[in-house]
Amino acid sequence: MAAVLVAVMTMGLAACGSKSNDSAPADTAEKTEEAADGEETADAEAADGEEKYPEGYTLRVGMNCGAAPFGWTQDDDSNGAWPIDGTDQYVCGYDVQVARKICDTYGWNLKIIKTDWDGLIPGVVSGKLDCCISSLGVTEERLQSVDFSDYYWNNGCVMVVRKDSKYANATSIQDFAGAKVTSQAVSIWLPLVKQIPDVQEQPGLGEMSELFVGVSSGKLDAIITGLSEAQSGCMSNPDLTYVTFEDGKGFDVELSSLCAGIPIAKGNTELKEKVDAVIATMDHDTQLEMMTNALNQQPLSDGSDAEALTAEETKDVTNE
Repeated sequence: MAAVLVAVMTMGLAACGSKSNDSAPADTAEKTEEAADGEETADAEAADGEEKYPEGYTLRVGMNCGAAPFGWTQDDDSNGAWPIDGTDQYVCGYDVQVARKICDTYGWNLKIIKTDWDGLIPGVVSGKLDCCISSLGVTEERLQSVDFSDYYWNNGCVMVVRKDSKYANATSIQDFAGAKVTSQAVSIWLPLVKQIPDVQEQPGLGEMSELFVGVSSGKLDAIITGLSEAQSGCMSNPDLTYVTFEDGKGFDVELSSLCAGIPIAKGNTELKEKVDAVIATMDHDTQLEMMTNALNQQPLSDGSDAEALTAEETKDVTNE
């Protein structure tokens, strides 16, 4: 199984908006606002002339909590999982490691608020969240509402198929002409479906678990997603694999729009500079170790025979 998970393309792009097939459903944006209701923004908490983010500050982080290997919900604090505010559950994964690293650096307390995808950016804009760490790609549309930190993860764009399908040996998106293809709704991946010639575009689905089941059952021929999510899904679903494409044979995408950053309120340079300073310490080897740990710690479906990934097998999803 490990050989299936070796990335054969050079890295470049980061995914967002996918969900794990083992995670609990995310709360609605309205619930996120209720959970944070009554909390003051950093500006209101800081007196004139005082530091906005002193040691002991509670950083309010929005997180989807349902996107392995970036974050998944579990019932205990094993593997460095962190409590989800207002619940008796925990969230674990790459994004949690990033959030903890930021807070540990400055002596801050960490509060993770479970938030639907479409509530993350509004939560930052309203001031109810200081930031959100949820594998969100940096797009021009999002930059109209928030600022972003430097990139903290890079990924690749792939297609997930059944191992026994005719698409398992595809080398170009042209090979998917006439195929039934989709991705997650409200994601950066879904618009790419239209680039496939004569594609039978299917409606976007809400959770990654639905997408993987769709491919396994034959209702879908393929889905488009990020390499990290594909590795995660194939570890948990042994009948699936993913295909990658050489330059010029894949999707036409802006690399920056698929690189994950941390949304921060417009003009909040103090928090952005602090977050960027921590990201700057996360070199290639550090990111590689963090993602490899997340992939190997994720919960797997019954019957999965996945072997633990090595850093060598994960290396192509990080920047040199």
